Amino acid sequence: MRVGVVIKAQSPRAFWFRVFDNVEDRINVGSFVTLDNYDTGAGGPILARVTRVVRHNYLVDDRVIAQLGSEDVINTFRDYGIDIQYIAQSTLARASIIGYRVGTRFAKPLKPPKPMDFVYLPTEEELRRLLRLGNGGVKVVIGNVRSSSIPAELDADKLVSHHCAILAATGGGKSWLAGVIIEELTLKAELPIIVIDPHGEYSAMQIPRVDSEDAKFVASMVRVYVPGKVDTTSFDEYFRERFGVDRKYVRFGINPRSLSLRLMEGLLDHYYGLTDAQRRILEEAWQYVGMSSELTGLEEFLNDLEKNGGRVVRGYGNEIALYTLLTKVRMLIENRPFFITRPGEFYGDEPIRLLDVKELLEYGIHVIDLSGLDLIDQQALVSLILNEIFKVSMRRRDKPVFIVVEEAHNFAPSVGSALSSSTLIKIAREGRKFGVGLCIISQRPSKVHPDVLSQCLTQIFKRIINPVDLRYVRNVVEFVSDEDLWEIRVLNEDDALVTGVATLTPLPVKVRDRLTEHGGVSPVLTPRIVRKTA
Repeated sequence: MRVGVVIKAQSPRAFWFRVFDNVEDRINVGSFVTLDNYDTGAGGPILARVTRVVRHNYLVDDRVIAQLGSEDVINTFRDYGIDIQYIAQSTLARASIIGYRVGTRFAKPLKPPKPMDFVYLPTEEELRRLLRLGNGGVKVVIGNVRSSSIPAELDADKLVSHHCAILAATGGGKSWLAGVIIEELTLKAELPIIVIDPHGEYSAMQIPRVDSEDAKFVASMVRVYVPGKVDTTSFDEYFRERFGVDRKYVRFGINPRSLSLRLMEGLLDHYYGLTDAQRRILEEAWQYVGMSSELTGLEEFLNDLEKNGGRVVRGYGNEIALYTLLTKVRMLIENRPFFITRPGEFYGDEPIRLLDVKELLEYGIHVIDLSGLDLIDQQALVSLILNEIFKVSMRRRDKPVFIVVEEAHNFAPSVGSALSSSTLIKIAREGRKFGVGLCIISQRPSKVHPDVLSQCLTQIFKRIINPVDLRYVRNVVEFVSDEDLWEIRVLNEDDALVTGVATLTPLPVKVRDRLTEHGGVSPVLTPRIVRKTA
């Protein structure tokens, strides 16, 4: 269908076209249009995407208005059946050129289209053929291409291995979309998915939202982990009241002996600070007591530290340093609710089990619920878990894992320090070659460390309106244009814009419904009831 003609094209990247009056309602921001291939020797139509639509009226020109004289003149024209406003109005659209299909990719034309070339609206079948990914590999469908029934397919291998980011303002539907991606990956690939959940939202994925085999299967694959000594009573009551069932979870603890020297040193320094003497003593002692799977009581652990740390103690000053170090280690282990020091430890009547990282790397959805911890403890625990995951993945290499990090700006901030920053930066930079994929989710892109965000080669945008965040995205993200940023400002809650390596072209998407329940719901105000007094 012809929907317009080219009126201006100053480069092979974009063009303006006049929309025919009878199809104005068919052309919107995000619509796909085609041109006859004007590039010499190339085949197939050229695909473009509408990035801006404007209405122009020549009567806005003061000189034209002056010629009309008055309202009486306009009404006289209308009496004769001529609506001057209508005949003086036109719709113009700007389209960014994607290119013409060559195998499994798009090639860019080398010269601009000609003025007065016709612009076409492709049929759904034509558009489906142009947007279809290659035949091989795993594909996930997160919804439909906007204003069509065409599935919005993403290349799962590139989505996972090259990292991705979901970015939107608060309340923009980030967690909902993340849940859709997790559901799709669980159904399409045997992939372990680890969710860092600071607010307890993803526990709801245990509950099917619809009555289908797929929904029941995904829900059955969800396993929730809670730090061993965290009180979950109020959240469990809320969960039971909202969903009508008890929340299922496993309480876990981490053996302090299993930490590397650098992790133990980083924790102690972050919480309490370490002197040079204390570092030297810790380094000596950790050669003999650290990096062990043996689980011993706290007093035995401290005695081992004291005995082996004493190897380098000479003089009164170093003795003070040793005993101060032991005090700090005791405070760290006793005050952090995620450490465990003896087998068979309980919280209330619930057993606490040692966290087995190899279990997290088995097929399924593993939700690490951090909602009962303050931010510093959340950062520390994320650092411990992700470090272990990365170490195990370096050894096995052939089995990918996908890590989803909610509120990523808290775990890898662009300003200031966090215990988890270095771990996330390492995974973002080096994870691909060891099969560790990363998905970061944030409402403040400008607050995320650039070394993390810049490595996410697929970006899924919901609505972002903060100009600082938009500028930051433009500077850090490789596959986003100025037109994309303009569109991101006006996305609806169930819309998304996908750019990057997991898709052939920037893809406007209407996100599909969830198979499992969504835990992130904003409270609503209760209307005030005004009671009349006698």
